[in-house]
Amino acid sequence: MNVNDPSGREIGQTPPGRGPHDPLEPITEKQLAGLWQRRAARSRALRTEQGNRIRVLYPGRPGVTAGPDFRNALLLVEDQGLVQGDVEVHLRQHDWRSHGHHQDPNYNGVALHVALETAGTLSRTESGGRPPLADLRRLVDGPPDEGAPDEARDHLWRLLGEYGYRRPDTAERMAALLNRAGDERFLWRSSALQHLMSEQSPAQTLWESICEALGYRHNQHAFLQLATAAPINVLEDVARRLPEEKRSAALASALLGLAGFGDNARRPPTDGNAAKLGPPLDPSQWRLFRVRPSNHPRRRVAGAARLLGRFAEEGLLTGMARAAASGKPSELTAALSVGSSARGGAALIGSGRAKDIAVNAVLPFLHGWTVLTGHTGGAEAMLELYRRYGRLAENEITRELASALQPPEWGRVARNARQQQGLIHLQRLLAGASAPQR
Repeated sequence: MNVNDPSGREIGQTPPGRGPHDPLEPITEKQLAGLWQRRAARSRALRTEQGNRIRVLYPGRPGVTAGPDFRNALLLVEDQGLVQGDVEVHLRQHDWRSHGHHQDPNYNGVALHVALETAGTLSRTESGGRPPLADLRRLVDGPPDEGAPDEARDHLWRLLGEYGYRRPDTAERMAALLNRAGDERFLWRSSALQHLMSEQSPAQTLWESICEALGYRHNQHAFLQLATAAPINVLEDVARRLPEEKRSAALASALLGLAGFGDNARRPPTDGNAAKLGPPLDPSQWRLFRVRPSNHPRRRVAGAARLLGRFAEEGLLTGMARAAASGKPSELTAALSVGSSARGGAALIGSGRAKDIAVNAVLPFLHGWTVLTGHTGGAEAMLELYRRYGRLAENEITRELASALQPPEWGRVARNARQQQGLIHLQRLLAGASAPQR
C-alpha cells in the first residue's frame, strides 16, 4: 500500500497491539514511512529476519502512484551485496497479504519489506519473489543518528567513482560535475536515437520520442505503443488532405480512438487508412491512479493531435528543426506548447511539460539526426541550446538524490535543466552499479 494513497489513511493505520514488553507509542503507517525516509540511512541496527545486516545507502524516493512506498532504494545486504529495488513499509507484516500486494505486479520490484510486527516468514510477490523482511522497532525507538551522517553518502560516491565521478568538495565543483553528467546523459540519448533511426525513419523516431515524453513514468510505454500504432506518415497524410480548420479534430478523433479513449475505439479511426494503423490499445494499459485531471493521458493525446495539426504542412520534424534553429529555448518551448481546448481551461501541453519534451526528446533527437546527416555544426548548436534551458519542474529523482549526495549546507546546486539531467544520469549509474553481473 502506498502511504500517499488517500485510502491509506483508512487502511492499516491503527497501531499494533502492545504487550507488556512493547513500550512503543502508537504510530501510523505514514509516520513510520517518514521515519524510514529520515533515519534508515543513518542506522546500523537494521537486520533481516535471517540476521543479515542491512546498510541503507539511499532509502528510495517516495512513491506517489499505486505501488510500493519507496522506489529505487540502494541497499547493502550481507551475503547479497549491493541491491537496488523498492521498499514497502507496514505496521504489521501480514498487512502485505491483507492489502493484496501478493497479487499486485506493482510490488514485484520490492527488494525489502519492513514492518514493526514481523512473523518471521517472508512475504511473497505476485511473480513468486520473496523479498527480505526487516524489523523496524530499533529504527523507531533507537537514537536517530546511530551511524555517521555522511557514511552512506561516502559509499554512494565510491560507487560513482567507478564511473569517473569523484566526490566534489565544494558546491561549485558539484555543479561542474552535474554539468558533465548532464552532457553525458544528453549524448547517450542522442546515440540511442541514432541507433533507432537506423531502423526506421527520422520522423517516426521523433514522433515516438515526443509521445513517450508526453507520458509520466507509468504511461510512457502506452504512449510509445500509441505512436507505433499510429505512424506519423499516415497521420500527416490524413491531415494534409483536410482543410486546416478540421485537421486537429480529425487527428484527435483518430488518436483517441486508437488509445482506447474515444467512442470509436473499436472502429477504424481514419477512413481509407485503417490498414495502415495498428489495433486500438486496451484501455487497461493506461495507468490512471492518482493522475491529476490536467495530466490525464486523454488530454495529452489531444495535445499531440493539436501538435501534429499545427505542423501538418511542413511536417513535425521540419517544424521542430526550424524552432530549434532560432537558438532560443523560448521558441522551441512555444512550438511544443498547446493551449486549452476550452476557454479558460488548462493547457493540453503546458510550458512545463513542453520544456521537459524539448530537453528529453526533441533536442537529443535533433542532435542525433544532424550527426547522421553530417551537420556537425548543427549538432553542436543543439547541445548548446540544451545547455541554455533553465530549471525544469522538480521531480522525485532530482530532489531525493541531491539530498543523498550533497551536504545540506550546499543548498540547491542543480539550477538548470542540464544539471537536473545530470542528477538523473547519476541515479541511472547507481542503478547500474546494483544490477547483477552477467
